[in-house]
Amino acid sequence: MTTIMKMTEDETIELLMKHLVEKGWQIDSHCLGQTKGCDIVASKDGNQMYIEAKGAKASDNAPTKKRQYFDSGQIKTHFGKAIVKTLELKSLYPNARFAIAHPDDISIRKAIGHLTPFLSALGIIHYWVSADGDVLL
Repeated sequence: MTTIMKMTEDETIELLMKHLVEKGWQIDSHCLGQTKGCDIVASKDGNQMYIEAKGAKASDNAPTKKRQYFDSGQIKTHFGKAIVKTLELKSLYPNARFAIAHPDDISIRKAIGHLTPFLSALGIIHYWVSADGDVLL
């Protein structure tokens, strides 16, 4: 039986931070687990970037874990919440950059992949983060 690798939000954050550092960004702060706040705040050349990350499944110690991985409805709900939070951050920090990150996961691409190109019109970058550390825009 084949096991499907589904990344948690924390795994997505860790891999994306590594990628950002490799691209010359400094990680100013990050939140893992149930910690409140922006998932990643990074800076480079006087620019600050705020990133909201999502996962394909809940972490094993999440208080609300019910399924092995998120279904399409949960993926869309999480995406909507990430958009709202990012827009709230944009209102607070109008000169910063903003991004949303998801695992590069077939279920997530099927649920919202056709929607992510519209983020650029809102001034939001989208990152697809692979389990091997590759990151696509």
